[in-house]
Parts: sequence; structure tokens; C-alpha cells
Amino acid sequence: MPRLLLMENAAAAVAREVLLVADRHVGGIVVVCGEGDNGGDGWAIARHLAVAGRSVRVAHVGEPHGEAARTMATITRAMGIPVEPFTPVVPPKAPGIVVDALLGTGCDRAVVGRQREAIEWMNACGAPIVSVDLPSGIDADTGQPHGCAVRAALTVTFVAPKAGFAAAGPWLGAVVVAGIGAPTPA
Repeated sequence: MPRLLLMENAAAAVAREVLLVADRHVGGIVVVCGEGDNGGDGWAIARHLAVAGRSVRVAHVGEPHGEAARTMATITRAMGIPVEPFTPVVPPKAPGIVVDALLGTGCDRAVVGRQREAIEWMNACGAPIVSVDLPSGIDADTGQPHGCAVRAALTVTFVAPKAGFAAAGPWLGAVVVAGIGAPTPA
């Protein structure tokens, strides 16, 4: 399946779950996007939330690398959704909800620099965090953090739980498994 289609399906699934959480919280939504496909999901999630009438903005840690993620960022910007680079000096205003779309399943080394600062900000901001696929900083295979990790209230994962979820309980929060059109592994 084309990556762009999977990304769109993933974003729609996460946005549905975020809207359920948003009904219980006051304030805008900040989507923290990284440079990879997880970040591409985040850009598309912001678009879905804006279309649903929610106050949403993107705080990005780097520009998207892949073609699908760049496409999602271009569409989001064209819609006029507020976008700002995440910086530790001027972090986003306190949100009602944070969507963690910073790092995905490929996180396999210590989280440092702006990514670490973004994770620390998310954990400290006081808003519930909805993580995309798995909390940023968690190893998808072992469930262990790579130095630091997001502590999500809700994790929306795709197709099936990740192997590391058995050990990642303190970071996952509630878990929703969403179909995105890809087959479930045997």
C-alpha cells in the first residue's frame, strides 16, 4: 500500500481518538511533529482536527524528510493551520491536549537534543498526551525508554500492539489498536 494512504488512514484514526479526549478537556491542541513518518502522521492529524473545528497548532522538531510526510506538512501549511518550530526557549503555549507525533517505531538510540527537550516539555506541560503508534522514546521491540520517553495518557497504535508493549506499561496509558488498511501480522 502507498505510504501516503497508510499515513492518511493512521491520521484519521488518531484524530477520532483525540476528538474523544478533547471533549473532556478545555484548551487547544498542540501536535508535536518529528521529521519522520510519525511526524507526517502528526501533520495530517492536525489537518483532521482543524477540519473538525478544533483549535490546533503544530510544533515541529525539524522539517519532514520523507515524501509522504512532506506532502502532509505542505497540505497542513496551505490550510493556514498555525505552525511553529519547537524550541526550548519558546515552547508552545500550555495546551489542553498534546499529540505526540515526534518519534516512531524506528527509535533505537538515546533521545538527545531538541527531541529530548520536546519530550521533557510534553511530560511537564500538564496536558494529557495522545501518542501516535507508541510513546516517543520507547523502543518498539523491548518497550524500554531510550534515555527519556513520553508518558502518554493514550497510545493509538496501528494494526497490532508492538512487541515491546508488554514492558512499556508505565509509558503507554490506555491503548487503542486502530486499523489503517494494512493486514494484521500473522
